[in-house]
Amino acid sequence: MPRLDMVDISNNNGYMTVSNYKSMAKYGVKAIVQKLSEGTYFTDGTRKVNITNAIKAGMHVNGYHFARFTTVAGAKAEAQMAARCALSAGLGKDSVIVLDFESNNKGWSINSATIRAWVKEVKRMGYPKTDVYTMGSWTNSLPLNNSGRGGWIASYPSNPSGMNLYKSYNGWQWSSTHKFPGVYGGLDVSQMYSDYYYGSAAKVAKPKKAVYYDYNPKVVYARTEIKRYKDKEFKHPVDSWPTHTGFEVASLVKYGKVTRFKLANGLFITANQAYVNRLYYVAGGKTKQVKSVRGTHRYKDKSLHHVVDWWPAGTIFAVDKIVKDGNATRIKLANGMFISGNKLNNSFVK
Repeated sequence: MPRLDMVDISNNNGYMTVSNYKSMAKYGVKAIVQKLSEGTYFTDGTRKVNITNAIKAGMHVNGYHFARFTTVAGAKAEAQMAARCALSAGLGKDSVIVLDFESNNKGWSINSATIRAWVKEVKRMGYPKTDVYTMGSWTNSLPLNNSGRGGWIASYPSNPSGMNLYKSYNGWQWSSTHKFPGVYGGLDVSQMYSDYYYGSAAKVAKPKKAVYYDYNPKVVYARTEIKRYKDKEFKHPVDSWPTHTGFEVASLVKYGKVTRFKLANGLFITANQAYVNRLYYVAGGKTKQVKSVRGTHRYKDKSLHHVVDWWPAGTIFAVDKIVKDGNATRIKLANGMFISGNKLNNSFVK
């Protein structure tokens, strides 16, 4: 799948916490772009909190304004609105102020005049870095500016795996429904092709090399939204499943230099460890502590047939060892009792 370099945030996502952003960072997110304003009538009330928390989490921050103008005068007024909102939210001169242009397409002549007026006014107001966001079908109807390769383009293929669309632009927004663990709702995610949105001191890190399973873990869960396919080539998608869905794996199959999981029902999913993880702890592993995610029963036996008691979410358990039970594993506690080895029920404590 394309990279998760930058995420759009707005009032639709509510107030984002530092931990929300740190969760995203684990999947490669480096920057956010927060909604600032729309037209001359709306300011995003979540912008200051969301930007502040993103900075605390180590993200580079940017802002965007949703355009409603159709005239040069309207464009200038909206530019002033955007710049004032950026300043009050704490954005500095190293932040990109983006024009989200997807509402009124008046053709090249009018679009060119109004967009250039907006950009010029934002720069006059103290923000030298601007860019234009639009959909792929509009790229020939408006000027896309900045750094010789400006523009940030939205296009959502049904299966973006292996694609690198709009590489001559600053970035490609490839999904509007991506989910991150612990973060509310679906989010707009983008793969970026320059460091323009990362700050002047940023260096674009090489993407981490994908790591694929080389054995069958029997049961896995989805770290992100996962598609199932009829074929190991991933040419025929069947459906998609949300984060934390569990899958029973029948076998590991080779596809060129990578691997796929063939499921018990004959369908295929990725074996890329960035998108799926084994559901159960490894027997004999060195886990020392786990924490209950949503409440945990303790049992007398590893088959989990004889309940002793129940402990609430957040309880930390001392681990003696991880033992196997069929395709699953159980956690034997220091007191000799057992709990589930399911990572979604009892999470790893560093």
